[in-house]
Amino acid sequence: MAVKKIFTEQELQLLLDMNAIPPHGQRNAALLMGAVYWGLTPSELSLLQLQHVMAQSGEFYRIWTLPESVAYNGEARKLHTEDHVLPFFEAYMENRVERKLFRSNKSWYRYSDPESYFFLNDRDKEFLLSLRSKKSSDRQPVSMNSKLKQLIAKTPIQGAKPSSFRDTFIKKMYEGGCGYIDLMAVSGIKGKKTLDRKIRPRERELEKIFHDLYSTIRMPKCN
Repeated sequence: MAVKKIFTEQELQLLLDMNAIPPHGQRNAALLMGAVYWGLTPSELSLLQLQHVMAQSGEFYRIWTLPESVAYNGEARKLHTEDHVLPFFEAYMENRVERKLFRSNKSWYRYSDPESYFFLNDRDKEFLLSLRSKKSSDRQPVSMNSKLKQLIAKTPIQGAKPSSFRDTFIKKMYEGGCGYIDLMAVSGIKGKKTLDRKIRPRERELEKIFHDLYSTIRMPKCN
């Protein structure tokens, strides 16, 4: 089975730096953090609305609920927006306001339409979901997947794909001490086997494990 690509912090910084060019640099940064910090799937990124992450006062929620109508597996879940990541979303929102995107005549939500999609494409429209086939009503985030692939392609990072962002989120949460129950709560993934496939050691990690295993033990002097 192919080893899943997990982004290092250096690679994430590279993704941010290489995609910071105007006119969508702020959107790109917010989108990348939405994928790797909020851990949203491409479908969730496409369907997320401004009112889900922001209060009427115009302040971003520090703890907010991804509604079941948007959430993976149809189960609402609580997510966080801590102070150290808030600037990514603030800069994007300021850009939206400056460009008068989805303006409202009401003062709430910074004079923005609360039902507008939070992440907008390069034409300042929603990331549309596409029908899987003519015989199916199932819709796929083709447009969002394409954008995430474009962001990756701007870097020399190899082996990454759109799912790598969410896999990185899950892996980092686990490494930070998040147990299975909490991982299920923040990801919407209910199967332990599915989580195991995402948090198991990668090949290069195994290499490091063997390198460090008993590395302080020394051969005794034998007389």
